[in-house]
Amino acid sequence: MMKQMALFDWKAIKYYHWRVLLLPVISLAAGFVSAILVVPTNVFMFLFFSVNTFAVEEKGDLNKLYLTLPVRRSSVVGGRYVLSICMGLAGVLTGIPLAVLADRFTWSHYYGPIGWFLPVVTISYLLFSVFHLGMFPILFKLGYSKGKFWGMLLPLLLFEVLYSVWVIISSLPGNEYLLFNALKYASENMLLVNGSIILAATLILLFSFLLSKKLYSDREF
Repeated sequence: MMKQMALFDWKAIKYYHWRVLLLPVISLAAGFVSAILVVPTNVFMFLFFSVNTFAVEEKGDLNKLYLTLPVRRSSVVGGRYVLSICMGLAGVLTGIPLAVLADRFTWSHYYGPIGWFLPVVTISYLLFSVFHLGMFPILFKLGYSKGKFWGMLLPLLLFEVLYSVWVIISSLPGNEYLLFNALKYASENMLLVNGSIILAATLILLFSFLLSKKLYSDREF
């Protein structure tokens, strides 16, 4: 049932499908600073795109439709999570070639081995889970109109702040090789670093799902 609900949500936002073409442009813009930033930016943009399901749901008053169908509320939540996770995966898969492309014109070229992209991917997954936790439960509880500030604008602002802080820190004297050293350490401790990040991200995403299911089950329409 969750798969069917995910497909239903995808078809419901068909009006917004063309906007997917804009996401790589935004991600490539981040590549002007560093190609390493392209994948996490792309993952975040794809996650942000999946929030359109809440806007369509509210505009079409689909919540009342769900109540007239033999559809459990947990399936509605699960379907939306399946779609958002698929969008996040699409962000990773398209982000890697975009990062390679961006490296051709970025200010700071990436000279590390291709294997060092694995920590970038796992960190992107962690960011995906954290922002997911900050967005979806609020939107399931309040709806799009009431929850879009706390569930969308604040995470977007937080992403921009984190992005700016990283650029500033990595630009300070003596930190020219900060990212290089971090990726080198991650590559030398692949299982410890990436395994810990993946475990933490998965637990956060699971908590986000359980919280969303609880909040949506208690919501009155």
